[in-house]
Amino acid sequence: MIRGSIEFASSEIIEGWIFTEDGRVRDRTVLAFQNETCVGAGKVGAFRADLADAGMGDGYLGFSFPISVPAPAVGSIVVKLEGSDAILLQRDAAVVHGAAVVRGLGRAEVRQRLAALKWALKHGRIAQSDFDYLRILCSFGVYERGLVKRNGAEEAAVAEPAAAVAAHLLEVYLEMEASVATQRVRGAADFRSELARIAGRQDGGAPVVAVHSNARAVLRVVEGSHVADAGEEGAGRVAGLVDYPLSATNLVMLDARARCEIVLPEGGSVEIVSANPALN
Repeated sequence: MIRGSIEFASSEIIEGWIFTEDGRVRDRTVLAFQNETCVGAGKVGAFRADLADAGMGDGYLGFSFPISVPAPAVGSIVVKLEGSDAILLQRDAAVVHGAAVVRGLGRAEVRQRLAALKWALKHGRIAQSDFDYLRILCSFGVYERGLVKRNGAEEAAVAEPAAAVAAHLLEVYLEMEASVATQRVRGAADFRSELARIAGRQDGGAPVVAVHSNARAVLRVVEGSHVADAGEEGAGRVAGLVDYPLSATNLVMLDARARCEIVLPEGGSVEIVSANPALN
C-alpha cells in the first residue's frame, strides 16, 4: 500500500511525502503530471521527523522539486511514484480548462445528494435500479452499465442500443427530459479536451457523460476524484487508476470532473454522449 500527501504546490515547486509498506521509497523518483504531461521530477529523500515518529520507516519520505506550470493549472497537478499507477492527489484539487478552474463536488454536497436519494427511494419517488445507479455515480464518479439482457423466458440474449440507454441514464441524472449530443473522439488529447469542456459548462447541462465504444478500449478512472474536498477522510491516501473496459456490450457513465484517461487501440475512437435539459 502507498500513502502520501501533496502539502504545497505552486507554479514553480511541489512538496510532500510518500510512503510504501515495503519501506523501499528512499531515493526513488517521483514525477509531477498535468494531465499526461510530465512537468517535473525529483527524488524522495528529505527527512521528516514527524513521519519517523509516526512509525513510517526511517522518515526519509519527503520530496521537494521544481515544476513548471501556469499558475491557474497548479490545482490539477498530481504526483506519481515512478513505476507505479498510484496517483497522489492534492486536497481541494481542481480540474483546469483554459483559464477557468472547475472544482469538483464538495463532500457536504455528496452527503446531501445521497441523503436525498435515500429519501426518494424510501417514499417511492425513484426506482431501485435508478437509485443504485445514482448512488454509485455520486459516490465514485463512475458507473458501468451492461447492454446485454434476456427477454423474458427467451434463451437468446439481445443488446440494448447504447444511445437509448445513455439518453435514459442522462435523463435520470437531470430528472427531466434531455436533449443529447454525441461526440466521437480519437485520441487521449481530444478525450481530455471534451471532458474538460463538459466539466466547465455553465449552461445547465449535465456534468456527466456516457462513454461507449464498439471496439475494445479502456477507461481508467481515479474513483472518487470528482469530489474536491475529501477532508480528513482522504488525508494520506493515494488514489489508483481503476480500469473500466469498453466494448459493444457496455457503456460507462462518468462524472466529467473525475480524473481519468482513455486507452485506445491504434485508429480507435470512443463516443462521448452528453445532455442538456430539453426546454420546450
